[in-house]
Amino acid sequence: MGFGDEYPYQSKYSDDCCKWEGVECSLTSPHVVKIFFEDIREDKELWFPDLSFFAQLKELQELHLKGNSIGGLINPEALCKLDYLQRLDLSSNSIEEDFVQPCWGNIPSLRTLDLSKNRFQGNLTSIFSNLSKAECIDISHNLFQGIVPLFVFANLSRLSYLDLSYNHHLEVESETPSWHPSFQIQHLFLAGCNLNNQTSRNIPSFLLNQNNLQTVDLSSNLLTGNFPSWMLRNVSSVLRLRGNCFLSQFPQDLQNIVSTLVELDISDNHVEGRLPSDINLFLPKLYIFNASSNRLFGSIPSFLGEFKNLKHLDLSNNLLSGAIPSGLTQNSPLWYLNLSNNSLIGEMLPKDCNMTQLRWLLLHNNKFHGNLPLCLLNSLSLMLLDIRKNLLSGTILGQPLVFKQLGAFLLGGNDFGGDIPRQLCMMKKLQFLDFSKNSFSGDIPSCLGNNLVWRMKFQADSWVPTDFTTKGNSYAFQGIPLTLMTGIDLSDNKLGGEIPVEIGELSELHSLNLSHNLLIGHIPTSFKNLSNLESLDLSHNRLTGHIPPEIGQINSLATFSVAFNDLLGRIPSNQQLSTFSETSFMGNPGLCGEQIQKECSDNFHRRDGRRHDLNEKEEKRVLDEPLIFYSFVFASYSIGFWSLIAPLFFSVNWQRKYYGTIDCPFFVYFSHLFRKVSTNSTIAIPMQYHVIPASITCIQELLTIVKAKEPPICSSTSLATLPPTCNLTINAAIVAVITGSLHSKLFLLSFPCSL
Repeated sequence: MGFGDEYPYQSKYSDDCCKWEGVECSLTSPHVVKIFFEDIREDKELWFPDLSFFAQLKELQELHLKGNSIGGLINPEALCKLDYLQRLDLSSNSIEEDFVQPCWGNIPSLRTLDLSKNRFQGNLTSIFSNLSKAECIDISHNLFQGIVPLFVFANLSRLSYLDLSYNHHLEVESETPSWHPSFQIQHLFLAGCNLNNQTSRNIPSFLLNQNNLQTVDLSSNLLTGNFPSWMLRNVSSVLRLRGNCFLSQFPQDLQNIVSTLVELDISDNHVEGRLPSDINLFLPKLYIFNASSNRLFGSIPSFLGEFKNLKHLDLSNNLLSGAIPSGLTQNSPLWYLNLSNNSLIGEMLPKDCNMTQLRWLLLHNNKFHGNLPLCLLNSLSLMLLDIRKNLLSGTILGQPLVFKQLGAFLLGGNDFGGDIPRQLCMMKKLQFLDFSKNSFSGDIPSCLGNNLVWRMKFQADSWVPTDFTTKGNSYAFQGIPLTLMTGIDLSDNKLGGEIPVEIGELSELHSLNLSHNLLIGHIPTSFKNLSNLESLDLSHNRLTGHIPPEIGQINSLATFSVAFNDLLGRIPSNQQLSTFSETSFMGNPGLCGEQIQKECSDNFHRRDGRRHDLNEKEEKRVLDEPLIFYSFVFASYSIGFWSLIAPLFFSVNWQRKYYGTIDCPFFVYFSHLFRKVSTNSTIAIPMQYHVIPASITCIQELLTIVKAKEPPICSSTSLATLPPTCNLTINAAIVAVITGSLHSKLFLLSFPCSL
């Protein structure tokens, strides 16, 4: 099948290919001159186009086939017949083997050749020397082999862009044989290509005479020698020297140099000493500065805060000490700040920090103390917060709620305490959660099961590195792995309660670590829905019950541990669970199975089943006992109370008997009491004998009877003089005394007593 028959959009148009999307024809003739078929194939299955189709396009000038999952080229020599071809772009495909044709070097008009990000093999030196009009050559990220001496490019006088990077089987030689380039290169990328591996391991000397250098990348070549301070002057825009072995101090004597560099990367070398205090004066336009993984010591210069354009600062993995200078964080334009793995002290950030544009903050493995700084709440665009392995403490209250863009929240290895904030459930983009090795207590919030990122795929930033512990090891994730990797680590805390069943709904979760806590209950069967889970650690808790056989259905599970719990029964031997060793199950005396070489006999099963049933019955009995006890007490109290009191309300005979037995002594008591009180005196009646306000009238009536009778006579006749509701009121007061339902206070009752 020809290439034209495979064009995915051709059905939309007529037979006139000049009307196809991505096809451009000449203005003076009906000939195709440009084809832009970039990323046109949605299925991404390997494609093997027949290039003989293009041999018919005699006036074709540009052919762009980038990002189409091309696995190979059929008839690649057909391109050699295109005398007017100026730009050929086959980048970002999957082309394997040796498909590069020597005749490509004989295409007289070729100016741009981009074969990057494929799997090309073989030797390329034969095609370069004849590309006399070449301006841009990019063969980076391939599998090319052999030695490529740079002198093969010597006669390409128009060459301004050369990228041979990351061909790890290639050896680029710049010093032998001796040569003098006819070009003035602007963009040179020689990273990861074993530059001068067989000779000096020095920086290519021809660069000293290049006056138009804008971008130079010599990273990952293990080059040696002193730090090339002259390159700060010769390169105008981007200088990347990471991953080499440059020695000596960072240049200190650059007062007469005002560099125009916007990016400087000297990371992963052996540069030592202090950073110049006036570094901002000779590098005023820096946008990105990376000096990580060196031997820098001393304090962080406060002048770093005077960079007006600095967005990216990485000083991690050095020997820096002291506190973070306030000048670095006041009204800072920084997007990215990484000071991890140093010996910095003091508060995590100065109290007056104001970093409104900050997106990535990495401060792990220092000696910071105190709480989360309130000024961090100004960083509303924060996407990654990594403050692990410090001395920070306090509680996490409402702070997370403001970080609506946060994708990684890493607090492990501190001394934070209290409950895990429920506000985490409001963070819809949260992807990595590490609260391990702290002092958090309480339950695991069940609302974590509502997190959309852990339930759906989430696109993370493509270049910010993040390390996360999973499968028992710490891995660094960057780019594409971040879009696939999500994790929760709450291990080594004091969390209790049961594991929320809602966590089983986080189908995109790849790592879950709840080990070394105080969790109880059963392992949720909902875990069967964690179809992408690779690592599950529930060890060192107090979990009971059986291991759900549904966990064996998680085919992606590579690391699993339920060691040191109170689990019982046969270990399921289905699918994935049969692949784990004894260490995954040790410390559970009630378990048996092939994995721990402990036979499960019938007696064991019956005993195990009875013990399981007894445990459930015991748990139910323990739960039911308080309910039964209090129900019995309430019922007995109610029956006794109403058996005694109800007849007083509904039976006249009971009322008369009750008055004769109880009211008479009551009246006698008041009679003797009132006889001892002089006229107009005040009587203090303890509250345990007090009556409701309506009964005051009854007592006054009672006093009238007492004054009229000497001695008081308890009879139905004397009682009959009281108002009809009075007896009931007095009875209610006496009942209140009996039941103890009235408060123990004094109630002062004042009235005249003329006895």
